[in-house]
Amino acid sequence: MIDYDLINEKLKSGLTLRFDVGLSFNMPNATQWLRNDPNVYVIGIEPHPNNFKSCCSHLETLDAGDRCYLIEAAISDVDQSREKDFYGLSGDPGTSSLCRPIGRFENLVDRVYTVETVSLASILDNLKYKKVSVLKTDTQGNDLKVLKSAGDHLKNVDFIYAEYDESEDYENANTGEELDKFLEESGFECYDRIYVAERNGKLVDCEYRNVNSTADKSGPRWNSN
Repeated sequence: MIDYDLINEKLKSGLTLRFDVGLSFNMPNATQWLRNDPNVYVIGIEPHPNNFKSCCSHLETLDAGDRCYLIEAAISDVDQSREKDFYGLSGDPGTSSLCRPIGRFENLVDRVYTVETVSLASILDNLKYKKVSVLKTDTQGNDLKVLKSAGDHLKNVDFIYAEYDESEDYENANTGEELDKFLEESGFECYDRIYVAERNGKLVDCEYRNVNSTADKSGPRWNSN
């Protein structure tokens, strides 16, 4: 059960709200945000049971732990809370997904979990906030559904960080073109594209800005050091 009273009490103090959807095992983005900006409050969301436990332990080591709230759940475009299959992969725990792995990940599934799956709107409906500074989603092929699940709340987001295209690795994963089209129609523009040399220069992550936002032209970098 999410303690919305606790979160809203923090937000009432004037902290800036950010979402980190898909924490992996060590929540690198949330950790950097908390360390770099004392005015940030992060809601982190992670469905993999072992990853979630690891993030809880990691949070205990941070001086900024009181500015972060962790939720054990998956996010998708669902009309109400429901249980869904979640594919846990061996090796890199950050490659686990609601989407069934195919291609290079097909033989790496070591367990299929049953996880609670909710929409972002179901969380945001209960928050007393003005803006979401950053919404980062790294869900291995499910990012478009994560963003759609925010509903009308998406217009209150300044910056979105998302994986571009995982369709070769996960069944029914969104393509980069689908992601770009949805966000453009929702009032966002892409201002940075991140290519990874270790994956043969593949376009992996994108950063988007709400064209109606009065925030700076660019947000804090994705997993900055």
